Amino acid sequence: MEQPWWANDGLILVLTMLNIGIIIYDLENGLKFGTTEWWVLATLDGLLIALFTADLIEDYSRCNDKEWWWRTHGWEFLGLMPLALTAIPMLQRGGMLRLLRLIRAFSGILRLIGATQRAKEVTIQKQVQHLFLIVFILIVSAAFFVYIFENEYHNENCVSNNPPSQCDNIITSFQDSIWWAVVTTTTVGYGDMTPMTWPARIIAMCLMMIGIGLVGSLAATLSQLFYSTRDTGDEFELEFEANVLDQLERFSSWREKDVIDEETWDLVKDLLVRRIRAEIHMLKVEMHNSALLPVPMQVAAKMAMKDRIKNMEAQLVVVEEQLSKEEEADRAAALAAEEE
Repeated sequence: MEQPWWANDGLILVLTMLNIGIIIYDLENGLKFGTTEWWVLATLDGLLIALFTADLIEDYSRCNDKEWWWRTHGWEFLGLMPLALTAIPMLQRGGMLRLLRLIRAFSGILRLIGATQRAKEVTIQKQVQHLFLIVFILIVSAAFFVYIFENEYHNENCVSNNPPSQCDNIITSFQDSIWWAVVTTTTVGYGDMTPMTWPARIIAMCLMMIGIGLVGSLAATLSQLFYSTRDTGDEFELEFEANVLDQLERFSSWREKDVIDEETWDLVKDLLVRRIRAEIHMLKVEMHNSALLPVPMQVAAKMAMKDRIKNMEAQLVVVEEQLSKEEEADRAAALAAEEE
């Protein structure tokens, strides 16, 4: 069953970002029901929510295990909260409207996470993309909630004629909140802006602890990507294995047709086995030399080298087993000839 054009992971991710932009704009400006601006954004937001709903339904219809789908994707429906809800009179009161905007911000993050979980491949390139997306989601979601908490604190304590001194470093805009989240995630910590509320400080602590692991993971994955593409290692390995087997089969057929003699055949076998062992030795030397690299790159390099060495050793076993079978067949043929 072919997916419709709009059920595209990349398109859904881009539209999710557009929807998050609408949420941010609503948080920044406090859109009022009935204005032209509200109607335009509410209409666009409604169309996006309808598309997200259709995408979830289409994804559900394609899944054979419905129970599993609900367990893993059912929570994404929590992210389908349109801006039009602010038109309900009972939700237009100050406290309820603030709570609704908070829920919409959280639902936008849920939808963004859901959009990034649709990948079908787990290549190193995809791992790098997902790590960048995880960092992006972490920064945006933290900035969302810190801005909400800090902006409320600012409105309550820093708009008087004599604001306290700590108001100079408080986060007052979403742009400031994004900057603060990036600085905190990377554990730089300039200190130019400081969260004042306890919820924002808890988010800051989480960012600092998670940021260390994310930076290390991203560095390790990037270095793994570097080693997976350097010198076209994987392609060389596949070509090397295919060449060895092809050459072995070619010379074996020539020997059966008496194109080459036994002495040449023995020399070919010896050279092929030596070639594989020499390649294994070179890989082990390169893995040993990787100890000079920085730790994240060193780990990735050793992982890549170990995989290639393992494959080469398996290839050596295959070649040696094939040669052993050839020798057994030769001995059996020789015995049969003697008996005759």
